[in-house]
Amino acid sequence: MVSALSACKDEPTHDVQYYLDNPKERTEKIAECKNNPGEKALAANCVNATEAQRKAMFQGDGMPKIR
Repeated sequence: MVSALSACKDEPTHDVQYYLDNPKERTEKIAECKNNPGEKALAANCVNATEAQRKAMFQGDGMPKIR
């Protein structure tokens, strides 16, 4: 458990707005989090990237256009 917590400290924490402004990083972070949910599900960056994805979908950034 201690090693999991110390590994998270090496990475800077980004807020939701950062992930809204950086969709590539958001997508990469979400993929990383989904690949290892047991260790990363509650990590701040996983939570923030997931929340940014949810907001982007409701703001229109992540939804396909319907014509």
